[in-house]
Amino acid sequence: MATSVNSASAQEAAGPLALRKGQELYAQEDYGAAAKLFKKAMNCCSCQIPNGMILDLNEEILTGIENNQLKDTLSALTSRTKRCDKQVHVRAVDALIATYEMWLKLDKCLDLAVGMVNLAPREPKAYLRLGKILRLQGKQTLAYHMYRQGIELVERKYPHHPLLPKLRIQRDKVATLAAYDPVKKFPVELIRMTFEFLDFKSLCRCLRVSKPWNNVLTKSDALRSLWCIQSYKLTQRSHPGIRRMLPSFKLYNKYSKNALRELSIDGLSHFLQWCKFSQVLEISQQLKVLKIRDPRGSAELDSLPPQFRLPQLTHLFMGYGVRPQLGLLERLVNASQSSLEELSIFELPDYAVVDPDTMWHPGWAKLEKLRVIRLGHPVHKSGLVEVPDLRDIIELTPNVEEAWIDNVRYSAKLLMTKWPKLRNLFVGDFARLYRIAGEDDQDSGFNEDMRELHFEGPSLYSRFGMYSSSVVVSSPHPPWLLTVHVGPSALPQLRRLERLSILLTYRLETSEFESIARPSLESGTLRELDIRPLPVHALFGNAFEIEPPNWFRSESIIYLSITGLTAANLCQHRDCDKALLTLISRFPNLRSIDVSNEQLPDTLLAKFIKRGVKTIYHRAKQSKADLQEWAASHHNAQVISRAPAHLPSMHPDRQRFFNTHLQFWNNELS
Repeated sequence: MATSVNSASAQEAAGPLALRKGQELYAQEDYGAAAKLFKKAMNCCSCQIPNGMILDLNEEILTGIENNQLKDTLSALTSRTKRCDKQVHVRAVDALIATYEMWLKLDKCLDLAVGMVNLAPREPKAYLRLGKILRLQGKQTLAYHMYRQGIELVERKYPHHPLLPKLRIQRDKVATLAAYDPVKKFPVELIRMTFEFLDFKSLCRCLRVSKPWNNVLTKSDALRSLWCIQSYKLTQRSHPGIRRMLPSFKLYNKYSKNALRELSIDGLSHFLQWCKFSQVLEISQQLKVLKIRDPRGSAELDSLPPQFRLPQLTHLFMGYGVRPQLGLLERLVNASQSSLEELSIFELPDYAVVDPDTMWHPGWAKLEKLRVIRLGHPVHKSGLVEVPDLRDIIELTPNVEEAWIDNVRYSAKLLMTKWPKLRNLFVGDFARLYRIAGEDDQDSGFNEDMRELHFEGPSLYSRFGMYSSSVVVSSPHPPWLLTVHVGPSALPQLRRLERLSILLTYRLETSEFESIARPSLESGTLRELDIRPLPVHALFGNAFEIEPPNWFRSESIIYLSITGLTAANLCQHRDCDKALLTLISRFPNLRSIDVSNEQLPDTLLAKFIKRGVKTIYHRAKQSKADLQEWAASHHNAQVISRAPAHLPSMHPDRQRFFNTHLQFWNNELS
C-alpha cells in the first residue's frame, strides 16, 4: 500500500520537472521534444484523465459559446467529464497548445483549447488561449462571445483574479471586429418590423447576405407579409436580366405564399419582354394595388384571353407611357367594380379609334366605391383628335372625392351636381370646358366644401364655367384655336380651402385674386397658396408705391409662390427687397417658398431663411452653391433647384409634351 502511494507521489512530482524541461526546450525551438515533455507533465497529474483531456465534447462547448449558453453547457457536462484546476496540468496544456501553434496546427490547437475550458472552467488561461486561437482562425464574433462568457465564469469564483483585466482588454479589442447577426438572435416580430423599412430592391439583396438570412426571410410564415408588396424599377442598365424576370417574379410571389397584394412596375416595357401581362395577373390573383408606368413611353398592353380570370383591385394606376387597349381597360375596371377605390389612367385610349357614336368606355359597370380618379389623354400635335368626354364616367362614379383631369372635355356644372362629394380638384391646361344647353351661370359654381383647388388655363372664370362672351385667339403652332371666356365679377366663395394653386395664361385680375383667395385666408384654413403669376401690380403698384391689401395675410400659410416680378420689371427696383420682406412678414409660419426663375439676389433669399423659411425652390440659371451650403450649415434649410414636387401640376406621370407645349404657349402669349 505504501509502495503504491509512494509511486503515485513520485509520478506527480515528475510533472513539474517535465514541464520545466519542456519550457526550456520550447525556448530553444525544439518543439518536438518539448511537446513530448508537456504531454508527460499532463499524464503525471493525479486526476488521471486519459490522454490528459476529453475532446469528444468540444462541439457541444463551441455550440454553447455561440448560443451564449456556455455556463449551462458546462454544467450539463459535469456528470460526463472530469475537471482539474491544478496549475501544473493547466500550464502543461497551455504550453502544448502554444507548441502546436508554432507548427500552425490550428485545428489541433482549437480542440485542445476547448478541452482546456472543459478541464478548468474557472481558469482565465483557458479563455485567453482559446480566444487567441479563434482570432487566428478569423472567428472574431465567436471569440467575443467566448471572452464575455469566460469573464462571467471567472468573476463568480475569483472576482479579483490578476488575469481578469487582461481578459477584459482582449474582449474590448475583439468587440470592434465582432459581427453580431440580429437575424439569428432577434424574435421574428422584431425582424419583421425592421425589414418593413426597406424597399423591395434592398429586401431582395438581403437574400444574398447569408444562408441564415435567406432561410429566415423566405421560409418564415411570420415574414410572408414582407413579400406581399413588390416594386420594380427597371431601366436599360438596371434590371435582373430579362430572361430571369418571370422566374424571379414567380419565386418572390412564392415567398409571399401566393398572396401578392401590391405590385408596382416602373419600366413596364422591360418587364414585359419576357413576362407577359397576362402571366403577371395570373400569378397575382390576390392583387389589390397595381401601379404600372414606363419612362420610355412605349408600353403597349394587349387584350387578354376571353375567359381570363382577373383580380379584384382597389387601386389601378396606369401612368406615363402605358397605353392600354380599350377592351383591356374595360375588363380590368369591370372585374373590380365592387372594390375599386382609386383609378388613374394618364393615357386614355384614343377616342377616334372607336366608333364616334360609342362612348369611350363601352360597357363599364358602376363604380360605387371609387373615391379618387385621375384621367389624362395624350395630346396630339395635330390637335384634331377627339378627346374623351368626362360626362360619361361621371354618371358611373357618384362618390368621387378627388379628381385630376387633363385633355378631356368636362362641364363645371356636372362636376358639382354629379360629384357632390368632390373636395379635391385639378383641371389641367388642356382640359376643355363645354357648356350644357340651358346651363345657368349662377348654378355652375363650386360648392363651399372644397378643400383643394388646382387650375391651369387661360382665365379663372372659364374654369368655373362662368362666361358671358368669348374671344378666339389662334396660334400657328400647333394649329388649333384657344377660346378665352370672360365672365362676371363674382366667383364662388370658397372659405374652407387648404390648398390653392392657379396657373394662368393671362394675368389674374385684382377682383379675381381677392374673390378666390381672400375667403380661405381670412378663415385660417389655407395652408398652401400658389398663384402664377401673382398680381404684383395689384399688390405693390407699378413701383412699390402701395402696400399689399390688409386681408393678404395669414398665420396658417406654410407654402407660398412669389412669381411675376421679373415680367413686371420690378426685380431691379430699389424697394423690391423691402417690399418682399414686408410681404413675408405677413405669413409668420411660412416654411417653403417657390421663386421660380425670378431674378432675386441671394442676399434676399438669405433674409427669407433667417426669418424661418426652411425650403426655397428656384429655377434660376445662376448657381446658388454658396447659398445652399450656408443655409444647410447655419439654419438647417434647403435651397432646391427644381419645381415643388407636391403640386398636382408637377405630377410625374403627366405627358412630357404637356409641359413642353405649355412653356411654349406661355411664351407666345406673353
